[in-house]
Amino acid sequence: MLDKNLNDIHSGLIVAPYKDKNIYPLMGLLYQEFPNWSGTKIRSYMDLVLSKQNTNGGVLIAQNEALYYVGVLVYSFQKINFDFEKNIESTKKTNIIVIENLIASSPILQKQVFMSLINSSIKIGKNHSCEYIELPNFENGHLQLLELKYANKIIKEGMRTYIKL
Repeated sequence: MLDKNLNDIHSGLIVAPYKDKNIYPLMGLLYQEFPNWSGTKIRSYMDLVLSKQNTNGGVLIAQNEALYYVGVLVYSFQKINFDFEKNIESTKKTNIIVIENLIASSPILQKQVFMSLINSSIKIGKNHSCEYIELPNFENGHLQLLELKYANKIIKEGMRTYIKL
C-alpha cells in the first residue's frame, strides 16, 4: 500500500496514497477538518473520494515512525480555462492538481506534515501531467513556508494561490 516514491525520508514521515475503504483510523483528523459535519457526512465524502470509479483525485496520508496518522491531504485533478503566462481567461485547458483539504494533527509536527504532504502532491501532479498545483487558503503562516521554497514558482490569482510545477 505504501508507495516508496512518495516517502519524505528527511522528515521521518511516511507519505502514501490511502486506498482503504475503512476510514475509521482517519476519523480524528477528519473531525478536526470538518467539525460541523456528522460522521455520516464525513464517511459519504470520503467514500466518494476513495471510490474506485474516482479517477479524478485521491487521498494522501502521513504517518509518523510509530505509524500513527498525523496528516491527510485530499486532492483532485481539474482542467481550467486560464492562461497563467498571460494572466487571462483562455480557451486553452490547463491541467492542475487541486488540494481540497489538508489536515495535520500535531502542532509540533504541523510544518513537517504540511510540507511532506505538499511535496508528495507535487510529485503526483507531475506524474499526471499537471502544470500547476492549486493551494487551499492556509492559516498559521504555512503559505510563507511554500513561498520560501517555491518563491519563483508561486502565482497568486485573486483568492487562489498556485505553484508552477
